[in-house]
Amino acid sequence: MVKVKPGDTVESVIVDGNAVAGLLSDALQSDATLLQLTCGTCGDQSVLAEALVELDEAGAIVRCRSCTHTMLTLLRRPEGVTLRIGTFEMVFPGAAG
Repeated sequence: MVKVKPGDTVESVIVDGNAVAGLLSDALQSDATLLQLTCGTCGDQSVLAEALVELDEAGAIVRCRSCTHTMLTLLRRPEGVTLRIGTFEMVFPGAAG
């Protein structure tokens, strides 16, 4: 891990998604209830366990506990579970769909 101090110059490279696959896998293997969420609308910070969730057979909408803005959506589909965060969407193939 690189520690960056004010005034440091950091160089970056452009690579494909394989470069972050391990980091993302590590992040997703944690206890999901403890995931730290920050609302992009009001800035409220809380863990997933404290969020408001609308749940039905199609999936779940996770809302900010403070302003009720939609933070993420999970959809059950035949091909797997789809996670949508804002305009970003990720499909987890073979997950309980």
